[in-house]
Amino acid sequence: MAVSLNPAVTVLIASRNEDKARELIELWGPEAPRLALPPPEYPDVPESAGTYEGNALLKARALADLTGAPALADDSGIEVEALDWGPGVLSARTPSSESTWAERNGYIIRAADAYGSRRARYVCVCILVIPGSEPVIARGQVDGLIADAPRGSNGFGYDPIFVYPPYDGRTFGEVTSAMKHAVSHRGRAVRALRARLVNS
Repeated sequence: MAVSLNPAVTVLIASRNEDKARELIELWGPEAPRLALPPPEYPDVPESAGTYEGNALLKARALADLTGAPALADDSGIEVEALDWGPGVLSARTPSSESTWAERNGYIIRAADAYGSRRARYVCVCILVIPGSEPVIARGQVDGLIADAPRGSNGFGYDPIFVYPPYDGRTFGEVTSAMKHAVSHRGRAVRALRARLVNS
């Protein structure tokens, strides 16, 4: 079912992660309504839910309640067969919340090496909270493999170790932003969400 959204409003991004916010703005595109960063008083919302949907909803509702404006949030993660399809919602806190991204990438690679399977997937859930309306929820997923070593400097997070086989075995860290956006979990989630919106 389509959801009405006034093109004159500004949709605020419920995230203080600059890399994620930049990708959301790129994926959303120039069409109205436009996306904007949250105000300084938007707090870091604990991701205490056990699902991507739950975490995204916590963040979007907190910003919508604070500002009275529509708020867009996402929660995403990598799921690896070697870790029983984890870490999922704990992707940014694996193996610990203090780990660097280099340490997290190394942890995933070692798990895949030890298990003997490199199968993985990226998952993203985007939620748009419009005050007075039901949340709009969309999900995206892309299947891939874990590289044997980090490759490439584009993207962020687990991108240097996430291989997308149709791209000749290159990681998301090795391809252009346009190539990544065309197939990524976040790209698919944003496009699915936008397809449910109509200008009012």
